[in-house]
Amino acid sequence: MAGPPERADIQAVDRVGQILGLFTDDTTHLTTNGVAMALGLNRTTAHRYLTSMAAEDLLQVTTDPPGYGLGSLILRLGGLAVGRRRVLAISAERMTRLADEVGTTISLSLWTPGGPVVSRVQEPQGRGIVLTYRVGTVMPFDTAQAVVLLAFRQDTDEVEESIRSLPEPAQSITRAKVGEVRRTGLATAVSEANGTCGLAAPIFDSTGVCAALAIVDTIGSISNTTFSHRLARLQEAAQDLTARLGGSVPGWNP
Repeated sequence: MAGPPERADIQAVDRVGQILGLFTDDTTHLTTNGVAMALGLNRTTAHRYLTSMAAEDLLQVTTDPPGYGLGSLILRLGGLAVGRRRVLAISAERMTRLADEVGTTISLSLWTPGGPVVSRVQEPQGRGIVLTYRVGTVMPFDTAQAVVLLAFRQDTDEVEESIRSLPEPAQSITRAKVGEVRRTGLATAVSEANGTCGLAAPIFDSTGVCAALAIVDTIGSISNTTFSHRLARLQEAAQDLTARLGGSVPGWNP
């Protein structure tokens, strides 16, 4: 007797994971017989999974050698993961220098379906009290980091869905901020509720915007002179990281 549909779905996902787990540095393609033997399946079941995965672009049919290799969807997701690890690794030293130059905390946020997530934080040396973020914090869509990523993401449908999830007047305000960032390449945000302010700039790699670099501090710490200094240093750092990642800064749209 077949189990409940929910359990059957879970078993199918488990099996797909097991098949993908058979790929290694030395095993770059699979065969029906090989998968059947490795996972204890009959050949018909193994073939059904492999052809279904190929239809969904998780695998691709290969002829030399015959079998199945990783599909473009998996390769694309793998590329995204590699890109994220790369920007985190490359940004470490530059964030340390920027934090010391401006005397306050620097954060790096990456995009997720739930919004920007703080993925690296660098506090300045020699300052006893600092404003900071926990790594893993999901930033609201009205923050400077979020607006920068919304402004330059290529997935316009996802951007629109994110903005529509906001209530009014936050939705209209965020749309206006996104337009401004596309013109200037920078975003600012002030939170009167917690007394903080942020200044963010985009970082690009060869695929497009990959991260938001931000300076965060208390509202009372900002003066015109301080703001201009921090703005210049932030732009320099973002442009430097973009160059090191092989990206290019797009022309700002009027």
